[in-house]
Amino acid sequence: LQARATEHGFFGVNMASTGCGKTLANGRILYGLADPQRGARFTVALGLRTLTLQTGEALRTRLGLGADDLAVLVGGRASRLLFEQQQNQKLQQDSKASARGSESAEDLLPDNTHVHFESTVEPGPLSEWLAHKQGSGDSASKLLNAPVVVCTIDHLMPACESTRGGHQIVPMLRLLTSDLVLDEPDDFGPDDLYALTRLVHMAGLLGSRVLLSSATLPPALLQGLFAAYLAGRRIFQNNRGMPGLPVDVCCAWFDENRVIDSAHADEVSFATAHTDFVEKRLRYLRSVQTQDQRRRARIVVWAAPSPKLPKPSPQPDAVRPALAQVLLHEALALHKDSQNHSVDSTSHKRVSFGLIRMANIDPLIDVARALLALAAPPGVRVHLCVYHSRHPLLVRSAIEARLERVLQRGKPEAVFKDAEIRTLLDGSTATDHLFIVLATSVLEVGRDFDADWAIAEPSSMRAIIQLAGRVRRHRPGQVMRPNMVLLDTNVRASERPGSPAFQRPGFEGEHFPLSSHSLSQLLRPEEVEAIDAAPRITQRQPLNPRDSLVDLEHECLSAMMLDADLGRLADGSRVDPVRRWWQTPSHYTAIEPSRTRFRRDDQGRESFVLLPNDDGDDFQFCQVVDDAEPVDQTRSRLTTLELPAITSIVPWGSEDYIEALGVLAESRDMKPQDCARQFGTIDLPKSENEQGWLYHPLLGFRRKN
Repeated sequence: LQARATEHGFFGVNMASTGCGKTLANGRILYGLADPQRGARFTVALGLRTLTLQTGEALRTRLGLGADDLAVLVGGRASRLLFEQQQNQKLQQDSKASARGSESAEDLLPDNTHVHFESTVEPGPLSEWLAHKQGSGDSASKLLNAPVVVCTIDHLMPACESTRGGHQIVPMLRLLTSDLVLDEPDDFGPDDLYALTRLVHMAGLLGSRVLLSSATLPPALLQGLFAAYLAGRRIFQNNRGMPGLPVDVCCAWFDENRVIDSAHADEVSFATAHTDFVEKRLRYLRSVQTQDQRRRARIVVWAAPSPKLPKPSPQPDAVRPALAQVLLHEALALHKDSQNHSVDSTSHKRVSFGLIRMANIDPLIDVARALLALAAPPGVRVHLCVYHSRHPLLVRSAIEARLERVLQRGKPEAVFKDAEIRTLLDGSTATDHLFIVLATSVLEVGRDFDADWAIAEPSSMRAIIQLAGRVRRHRPGQVMRPNMVLLDTNVRASERPGSPAFQRPGFEGEHFPLSSHSLSQLLRPEEVEAIDAAPRITQRQPLNPRDSLVDLEHECLSAMMLDADLGRLADGSRVDPVRRWWQTPSHYTAIEPSRTRFRRDDQGRESFVLLPNDDGDDFQFCQVVDDAEPVDQTRSRLTTLELPAITSIVPWGSEDYIEALGVLAESRDMKPQDCARQFGTIDLPKSENEQGWLYHPLLGFRRKN
């Protein structure tokens, strides 16, 4: 396809199953499409900073990319340094075991941008011009010179969102000279799809080849993004293409079995070809389910009266403790099943690793506290790790490094040789050990975790499918009984009956209401029994969005991504379609980007740093505003969150901030204060009344009620 893709552009879809190596395949696909004489140049854009670093490391090691080939662009140097330190520690462990006068003078890249690229920058007119740009010339040159760039998608968005200061220059030049991989584009919420579509349109306009990579790409999303690329490619052809050449985009579909290619000049033919590919993929998924079904689920109705469990009421102090009891009950039941645990050959103890996914952080922290107050049955020890985005940077980094190490289960027995796990097993007389990760959606996308079982608080079908991808991820073999539990409803529905519940995250809203918040009524039996990508990649006709969680997501995406006529909803209201961007003159202005900015946060965020006190035994909670000295707000805005008396459910993966800071400062030969300013930071949502925060090292930060 290389010659055709060069002449006509390229729009590719990689829909291989989770855990099959899409990251490496993406690089090989674009390498194969590249001009052999000029070499490959492509940019991999991801949604999460941590995944950006992991992907960069994977491409560097497994594709043999050297210092002259790869640049990794992250939103802060501290993240990169922590990641590198963890990689070095892992290798050591393996060794032991084996002046601004105008807006045009603004920096080209944001102040906190760090570009890791070790090659020298070739001299030339562009690099000379960049060298004179204040503060960011070297980083910009490295970013533009690197053949392969791995970055968070935020660094490309200014190409189609910048309204001042020249921040659009570098990402536009990058798109102009390289191809684009969008990793997990369906992970973004509905509000971010406007910006994502603008970026794909800009890539087509600038002549890039585009490859989308996810196991769960919905048809409406793909058709809308192809329409954006096609519109951009038409502009490219009219201005920079071969004279007289018709616009006929080279398209290709990939999975772990096949490659299908065809050329398309309109949306209808593209949609038809995609449907053909999906039908073949569905037959393959059904065959896998009959031979190697690794995940089976069951629904637990926890909000109904039960003789064993208390009935929740619309009060957080009643609902969340009741949910904690349900979670412990179901975790023990999953662990007890012989297919869901392993037996340590040394101690003969039964051990399982489970994931519990919740939708929002504050309820998660309340549930974690309630769990720690419970008692496990005799002979059972539960180890609880709390993982979400509201931990200080160095603490969250340590948690992620631990989980990446422990939950790599390609060799199931290897976990029992891990020093930390070995100590925990040998230090207890309990015969059953459950290692539980209680987390938000940060554990879903792109994480190479391999758990024995999982429990999901529902918010969307995609979240359920993604969580399933972390269960027995690298261990084939048919499971005969459920290893996943889906809670029948979520905390929001229990506490706020009658209002939208499957939102933030989720697709339910004012224009897309559900008739029920019970999964028993919103999911078909086959969608529960065998959880795979099938419900996401195919769309039923007609849709029934009020009574189906699956159809709700397809209806929402269709209204946004397809033409204006399909954007009209049953109640007569209209959802702004994303194609306004290229179908109206508004794309020549800042109107659309201002209305629908990427990762728009009307609430805003505040930056804090946890500075050690003079005695070095505690920290001050200091707010950071621009370049001013941090202001101590410990007394007014921070309260220590107390834990209940610990019995048989114990913290796991808890990092004491001051202790971790001291170890990091010593290893980097830094003063603790300087180390904290770089690695002890956290961004928290703003609150109108400055209500303040609760904090505990195990639990992270929680809003005060």
